[in-house]
Order: sequence, then structure tokens, then C-alpha cells
Amino acid sequence: MLKKLLLSVFCHLLNAATYYVAPNGVAGAAGTILAPLTFSAAMSKSLTAGDSVILRGGMYNFSSSQTISKSGNASKFLTIIAFTGEVPVFDFRTQAYNSSNQGVKLSGSYVHLKGLIVQGAGDNGMQVTGSYNTIDSCTFRWNCDSGLQLKTGSNNLVINCDSYYNFDYQTGGTTSPDYGGNADGFADKQYSNTGINKFKYCRSWGNSDDGWDHFQKVGNTEFDSCWCYANGPVNYDMTDHIRFKTDSATWFSKFKNTSGKYVIPNYGNGNGFKIGGDNTAHNAILRNCVSVGNKVKGFDQNNNAGSMTLYNCTGYKNSPDYGFSNSNYGSLIIKNCASLGSLKPNSLNAKTVTQSNNSWNSGFACVAADFVSLDYLQMLNDRASDGSLPEISFLHQVSTSGMIDKGTDVGLPFWGAAPDLGAFEYKLFASTPESESGKV
Repeated sequence: MLKKLLLSVFCHLLNAATYYVAPNGVAGAAGTILAPLTFSAAMSKSLTAGDSVILRGGMYNFSSSQTISKSGNASKFLTIIAFTGEVPVFDFRTQAYNSSNQGVKLSGSYVHLKGLIVQGAGDNGMQVTGSYNTIDSCTFRWNCDSGLQLKTGSNNLVINCDSYYNFDYQTGGTTSPDYGGNADGFADKQYSNTGINKFKYCRSWGNSDDGWDHFQKVGNTEFDSCWCYANGPVNYDMTDHIRFKTDSATWFSKFKNTSGKYVIPNYGNGNGFKIGGDNTAHNAILRNCVSVGNKVKGFDQNNNAGSMTLYNCTGYKNSPDYGFSNSNYGSLIIKNCASLGSLKPNSLNAKTVTQSNNSWNSGFACVAADFVSLDYLQMLNDRASDGSLPEISFLHQVSTSGMIDKGTDVGLPFWGAAPDLGAFEYKLFASTPESESGKV
């Protein structure tokens, strides 16, 4: 029996297909590196577990949604990945502004999608309705709704992704304007699931509504080392936007100012991490997350009836940094967190609240001198070549910081006698393991 199984696996590996896709691909081509296919032609192949689609770099111009409906399985994903050293850009700037016009629709499961830029879609840049997918090292920008939305499905992993300047600039029209009221960087909202969706090492900035939004979500989400910055801008100058030619006559022309610029006011909320609610139970865990310079709250919820857990997070220049203000719903656990600012009254309320070892209740005041740098633009530095977050000094503690060793063990790595407060452990940034005897 074992020999038959091994033979079956070996034969499948030998028979796994690889197709190449390029901006100048041809629908009827062989799909080799010298004769690449179009993307839609590759998606129409009988793709299955273990197969690969290699995306050559360059601009792919689409006027309609592109669907990924094929699936892998638990032992072998279907892989759709950028060619090494190249950047494929899926551009939807000519797609009509419409709530049904997502750029990429991922309905398959067990798909590993890596290294893709999705921009200018008439709604979401990418909408996911499948499960067990990995969205890896992708960028979502300048779309007309949330950059990436998980709409249904479970156990999806979003890792090393960026989502920025997404803006639903026509919402509500001119009669009931709500320009920008929907477009989040990442959205995992308005449905129920049974597994755990995860976001790791992702960044969200400059989006019209929230960095992350989980409105009416029932289920579970985890965040590890994710960064939010400056969501909810006051307005957007659309003069040089990639969709300007598509919508200038019908929409942008309404907003031309005396300087000849096309500036649209933004009505979006401008929260960083909005982790769910509308009296629904969204169980969210945030570890080592950073929220900076958002228009309103850095860490927020909208009447979440679930459990909200924050470990070693940092807020700075938000209004306020932490905003959990409903005492009728949910449970809030917040430990080892830092706020370089002040907490407003009732900003840490839920039906039950457990807090300890935070910068505001650890017997000292968190001040600017605790940090190596307050240059928040470092958050937008280029990622490393492997897709990981950039190495920065922003919000890292100096050696004399009162935040060092003031935390409690919540299961995260730390050096020294106890964990530090905030998202960045001092010794992990400033020293080598050989010189320390603390826990890792």
C-alpha cells in the first residue's frame, strides 16, 4: 500500500504543470517561458494541486475582473507567483467604477499567490471568497474600495502585504456624499467563518476609511507585527490619479478648484485597527502591532461582542491611541502595550476589561526620550528583498527607557528579566543573542 502511495505522489510531481504568463502573452500559446499565455488563458487551464503559474513582470492592462477559481489541496497548493526578480502589475484603471468590479476575484482554495501588484480596480483590488489561501508579498493600491477584502472563507493567511491610498471617491454620489466611507486597506468583514484568518507583517496607510476593518464579522482573526499609518486623510488630490482619464468627465471634473487641481474631500472614518462589531462577536488577537498618525483611533472596535486581545502593541499620534468605549459588549485584554500620548476618559471600556503592565498603568510616564527615533516615515521604507518589514529605529527603546522589562509574560519572545512594553523588544533590536541570557 505504501509503495502505491509513494508511486502516486511521485507520478503527480512528474506530471505537475507549469505555465508562464506575460503582458504580451497569447491565449493559444504553449505557456512556456518563450511562448507565454495571457493570464485568463492560464486560469482556464485544468489547474490542480502542485501546478504553477509564473507571472512575468510588466503591466497587465485589464478592463474586467480576473478570476482565480481553481484550487490546490492541503498537501499541495496551486501556486501563482511572480517570476524571480520581476514585478507583475495588474492594472484595472479602465474598469468601470462599480461595486461588482473587483480586480482579482479569488474563489479557489489552497492557492499561494505571491509578488503581485493590483491597482486601480473599480471596487476591491482583490476579493477573497475561498479558504486556506496564502496571499504573500502583494501590494494593493489606488483601488475604488478596500485594497484586499476577505468576503467569505476561513483560514486564509495574508503575509508581507501592503495596501495604500485606496479611496471610494464616488460613494453616496453628489446627493448623499460619503466619499471614502468604505475603502479600507484590509477588510475582513460582514460575514461569519469558523477558522482563523491571519495577517502577518502587513502595512496599511493612507486609505480613506480604516487601516483594517472587521465590521459585522463573526469569527476569528489574528494579527502579528502589522503596521497602520495615516489612514483617513482629509482629502485626496486626484489630478494625477491613475483613474483620472476614466472618470474625469463624469466625476473628477466636479471637484476642480481654482488652482486647476481636482481635490475630493474624504468622509472616511480614519481608524487604524478597527477590530469588529455591530454587536457581533469577532475574536481578535493583536501582537506587536503599531498604529500611528491615524485621523481618529489607533486601535478601535465598533461594539464588538467578542474577545479583543492586545499584546505588546504601540500607539502614537492617534486620537486617541486606544479607543474601546462601549461597556455593554465584549471582553478586552490589553497587556504590555504602550501609548506615547494620553488616553481619553473611557477609552478602555468593554463588558469585561483585563489590563496590566501597560505604559499608562506601570508606574511611569511613556515619553519621547524613551525612543531612539520618532520619525514615523520610516514605517514606509522599502521592504527587504525577501518581503519582510524594513528594519527601522522608529519607536524602538533606548537603553535607558523605563519601558524595558516592565511587561508580563504573554507567550511572546523576550530578552532580559521580563518583556518590554510596546511592539519592539529592545534587545531583539539592539543586541546579539550571545550577549543575553533572557528568554527567547
